[in-house]
Amino acid sequence: MRAPAAVLASAVVLALVPASAAAGTFERAAKTPIATSASATARTAVSTGSLGAALGKLMRGAGSGSSAWVADVPSSGGQVKLFSRRAGKRRKLASNTKLFTTSTALVKFGPTGRLSTTAWNTGTLLAGQLSGDLVLRGGGDPTLSSSGLATLASRVKAAGVSQITGHVVYDESFFDSMRGVPETGVSGGLGGTLSGLTYPGGAKKAAEDFVADLKQRGITVSSTVRSGELPKATSVLLASFGSPTMAELIQDTNVPSNNFFAETLLKDIGATFGSGGSTAAGLNVVKPFAAARGAQLKAEDGSGLSTKNRAAPAGVGRLLVSMLKEPAAVSAAWTNSLAIAGQTGTLARRMRGTAAAGICRAKTGTLNGVSALSGYCFSSGHTKVFSLLMGKISDARAHLIEDKIAAIVARYSP
Repeated sequence: MRAPAAVLASAVVLALVPASAAAGTFERAAKTPIATSASATARTAVSTGSLGAALGKLMRGAGSGSSAWVADVPSSGGQVKLFSRRAGKRRKLASNTKLFTTSTALVKFGPTGRLSTTAWNTGTLLAGQLSGDLVLRGGGDPTLSSSGLATLASRVKAAGVSQITGHVVYDESFFDSMRGVPETGVSGGLGGTLSGLTYPGGAKKAAEDFVADLKQRGITVSSTVRSGELPKATSVLLASFGSPTMAELIQDTNVPSNNFFAETLLKDIGATFGSGGSTAAGLNVVKPFAAARGAQLKAEDGSGLSTKNRAAPAGVGRLLVSMLKEPAAVSAAWTNSLAIAGQTGTLARRMRGTAAAGICRAKTGTLNGVSALSGYCFSSGHTKVFSLLMGKISDARAHLIEDKIAAIVARYSP
């Protein structure tokens, strides 16, 4: 979609995008000069009292439109709140919205879960001849490519198909008919189309390429492609092709802040665990998931493009703490999905040369006049959890304050 005026600060950045996340629009990867600050480059431990005083001063500089929440979660258990400033007030989330979408997806699907693109027989298969249509049904995989379709065609061949007398039908009904985010309904700014059968060039192109792949494998296809829906009651699954794992998908969503992946995952959540493949259905799963973890979410989309998405830093912090308490495979996949300070994704050029570099992992968020940074700092057997949601502030000033706070939090030692 063409982004609303309030969204234009989130520019497209492709250089820091994983290979499997080539489709989509991404948050601008900022650079901050914090490494030139003597206090920022310090490595000495910070006590509770010193941390509170330093963070209080920094947050006063952030203004009344900004809020913060910081807690310590020792490996021995428990939780100690270290700092809070207007932490119960809901603020605009920007791309911190993705924390809600991806945490729900990870827990619901599991870290090894995949999204499947499938081929179905709607007629009979006898001596290699498929009498009826073959349906190519999308399963909401945002990474589906020509190589995936080629693999699926090979699996159809392996299932014993040598001739298809009917049509090859492309079914994108896993998602509803809205191809963009609700605020505008336009998809161009996402860098992809929210279809159940997402593919470069569209669902019809996917079917055409799939037919070419089938023919290359010696399968005769008698008719042309057409759109339609799978008659589930009378169809038989022939073959399937899975997406990257959910652990990989959420990493490719959060590290570069991929808007298209986030919106697709939200519809996947709705289609699989809710009432259907719509943004609203996905949010009807995400919101209670977050509420059960102490986070009240108000949202219109899954990526943070909407300025209506809001939550309180204390709620974001509680969500982050809850993800540490998930089974080890889930919590590891979760923390690995976040950008590393000074090294990867939207944080690659931030906090370099500070105590936070390589120690803190976080999700950024940027809209005009809005900045967010929420995540973890790991050191000395402690996990420090923080959420900083700032408004009515320039990007440059917000990033500088956020990075200084993260550097101080990384140095905290009880």
